[in-house]
Amino acid sequence: MKWRDRKQSTNVDDRRNSSGGGSRRGLPSIGTIMFLLPMIKPLLKSKLGLAVVGIGAVAYFSGFNPLSSLTGGGAKPANEAADNEQAAFMKTVMADTEAVWGKVFAQAGERYPAPQLVLYRGGTSSGCGPAQSGMGPFYCPSDSKVYVDLAFFDDLKNTHGAGGDFAQAYVLAHEIGHHIQNMEGTLDKVQQAKRRVSGGKENQLQVMVELQADCYAGIWANQAQKQFKMLEAGDLEEALTAAASIGDDRLQEKAQGFAIPHTFTHGSSKQRVEWFSRGVKTGMMRDCNTFAVR
Repeated sequence: MKWRDRKQSTNVDDRRNSSGGGSRRGLPSIGTIMFLLPMIKPLLKSKLGLAVVGIGAVAYFSGFNPLSSLTGGGAKPANEAADNEQAAFMKTVMADTEAVWGKVFAQAGERYPAPQLVLYRGGTSSGCGPAQSGMGPFYCPSDSKVYVDLAFFDDLKNTHGAGGDFAQAYVLAHEIGHHIQNMEGTLDKVQQAKRRVSGGKENQLQVMVELQADCYAGIWANQAQKQFKMLEAGDLEEALTAAASIGDDRLQEKAQGFAIPHTFTHGSSKQRVEWFSRGVKTGMMRDCNTFAVR
């Protein structure tokens, strides 16, 4: 992606040098609990094991992450110059999203209230609770901010085989897509709908939310190319590889050897690729109504 020497967003809270440090933590995320559970269970059967768990808990809530040696979370980057370059890239992509969605909203006679991008490493706080390494990038509707731990992109490349700068751009554009949904009122409507359904239908609604965000990411790619001519050979393939690599079926099969479709919350690899591609092809929001597809 052609991004150097272009405008960078100033709407960025760069916490890389202050996150993951000695601040007190909230409760660990569900993902962290599920990751630790198989290791903790055997320890609970002995006094020594209970002591180890107790020490780990005290350390965690004192600000030290016991998982850092396993996941690398909170560790300073080995190459500070490369880390700063990656942050500069994120700020450039953020500026592109502001330009694209600002124009889209203006064409509809509205002003685009851009979200803020928070860059961190290891852990920080958000309006939706603690943000920790391993959670992955996310959008918090409570404070209208996108949280990105730059270490996630190492995992995206090394664990999921989805490297490349445009893969990273796709991830950020997807989270900005959730902000667009928040501005449209879609997120609130889905939350209300979830309260009225059961039997796994809540997951189906969430899948529609995520696929629409993928489609909006495609719209960004379409419109940004028209405005900045930033695409290079292989860029779209990087984004498609990233979309496929984090499909629910791919992730579940890698983790447990099989997929359980009714538990999907983000969509299959095929769905994610198809909806991102649709956004890239048409560049029109009306073509991203995942809720109308049955």
